[in-house]
Amino acid sequence: MKSNIEMSEYRVATTEVLYILDYFPEKMKSNIPTDFLKFLDEQSIPDYNPNFDFSQGLDKLKLSNKTKVLLAMIYRNYICSEKEKIEYDKILNQNEKAYQIELREKYNPDNIFQKNKREYNASNTTKDEVQLVEYKESNFTRLINWLKKLFHIK
Repeated sequence: MKSNIEMSEYRVATTEVLYILDYFPEKMKSNIPTDFLKFLDEQSIPDYNPNFDFSQGLDKLKLSNKTKVLLAMIYRNYICSEKEKIEYDKILNQNEKAYQIELREKYNPDNIFQKNKREYNASNTTKDEVQLVEYKESNFTRLINWLKKLFHIK
């Protein structure tokens, strides 16, 4: 189950997507199913108005990741031609491979304990000079121990 914060993030994202779709040409919007647009409208926040500045271009807008994902899904599923879908899927696969390589380098399971081994070995190589000291009981302690034995006290 999603938290309220996450649900509100999705609601903000759907509102932003609808706001952006209002600026799309009608020919592009007609490719998007009305049921899906209705669903987005039901999930959106009526009082929220994103007010994006489209003069810089869509790629310069500060959109949330959830908004970007929704726009990418709409583009791939409803707006792309078949040729564009193939090219788009290639780009997505390349990005995923690059991301997986980055994760593999960062969290390599083969080397995950290497740092700990190096730290452990470094701590083991430094040895402190320790001398054995002979422990001698004081006369007072010896007297108390002798009395304890005498009276069978532990």
